[in-house]
Amino acid sequence: MITSLKLAIVGHANFGKTSLLRALSHNSHFGDVSDKPGTTRHVESIKLSLANNTDITFYDTPGFEDSLALYDYITQILPANTKLDGIDKLTTFLQSPEAENLFNQEAKVIRQVLNCDAAIYVIDVREPVLPKYHDELAILANSDKPILAVLNFTSTKE
Repeated sequence: MITSLKLAIVGHANFGKTSLLRALSHNSHFGDVSDKPGTTRHVESIKLSLANNTDITFYDTPGFEDSLALYDYITQILPANTKLDGIDKLTTFLQSPEAENLFNQEAKVIRQVLNCDAAIYVIDVREPVLPKYHDELAILANSDKPILAVLNFTSTKE
């Protein structure tokens, strides 16, 4: 029986990941929330205790900022004529200099997903589906972790 579950909350920058965790945890003080993108800069966690000594730890991650360029970069740094599985592709990226530079925030997301049991991918339904979201999902799929999509902002306050 599973007694502990680790879930990474991931998605594009400024799509309501922290707000979703505030709602799930009933904790309006968790994390920083702002209308400007890139508010969450570090991984933060919150643990919810459930019945029978079980718990879920949610990890709020920074948002993907440039998944189109990241997808291209990961493809370019892979050795030619090699067949790497998804995790090896992500590990190669995480060992590259750009994981600490240009794609620092995305690297934090990927590291956390690899350290979790599954990921929740937050989708802002107010926006059309763009190629960058396809790239984000392709990158996340390389983690070999289950990914659950959550539709955020499905209604507006009046």
